Amino acid sequence: MRRFAVILVLTFTVGSCAADPETADTSSVPSTVASTLGTTTTTPVTTTLPPTTTSTTAPAQPSTTALADFPPERESLEHGADTWVVVLAGSATPDDPVLAEAIVAAEEAGYTTGATDCDDGAPEALGQPDGNSTVSVYLENEADARAALLAFEARGISGVVAQVKTFCLD
Repeated sequence: MRRFAVILVLTFTVGSCAADPETADTSSVPSTVASTLGTTTTTPVTTTLPPTTTSTTAPAQPSTTALADFPPERESLEHGADTWVVVLAGSATPDDPVLAEAIVAAEEAGYTTGATDCDDGAPEALGQPDGNSTVSVYLENEADARAALLAFEARGISGVVAQVKTFCLD
């Protein structure tokens, strides 16, 4: 049925292009259409298909975002002095595993620390009662403390920036 429709369309198209069917150029017309024009031609029908296109999609590339560097820790602490910290954990129990995990995270970042109950204001920064043991990283200033917190958070470790008063250093 489709071939018949194509032949019909070609018949009308070719017929309307030539005023005289005897002089019509039928060299590119199928023989069945040419015979309806009054000529006998046996030109083979050639079909041109559109070129095949292929598309490729590049595989997704892993993110190459670099993790933020940790600022250097504060070199010296003074008894009764204020200092900026990132408090990583706190607990009422000094041997709580959460404190040990925070010490490991700090050491992996290049800091030296331990659990203490000598940083006045550290437990409160976490919303815990005064006297709880905490693990903190000591830094030179607030900007360094905020940068350290961002670096910890980029690695999936939470904490709080606070200014504390250090004791137990004499």
